[in-house]
Amino acid sequence: MAAVEPSDDPRVILKEEYAAVNAGLQNMLLAAHSLGLGAVWRTGKPCYDQEMSQSFGLSDKGEVVGFIYIGYPDLEPPARNRKSIDEVTTWISTD
Repeated sequence: MAAVEPSDDPRVILKEEYAAVNAGLQNMLLAAHSLGLGAVWRTGKPCYDQEMSQSFGLSDKGEVVGFIYIGYPDLEPPARNRKSIDEVTTWISTD
């Protein structure tokens, strides 16, 4: 479970706190993948239930933002056709 527990410091920007948690979740997914694990980030109704937040000891301002499920994959993902970087990138020069 991952959650945001907003700071009481008025200098802290709430959107940035959510962004930090989301970036941390993404990094956890990438780390799991690098170790050969399967991982998925899920939300759903339980994330938005106040009882869920309370069961994890969050304050009234705290909010569950997702659950990461990690395990060993039992199948190989199908091969994908990827475009080359040159097909999807536009280089902009300031010279």
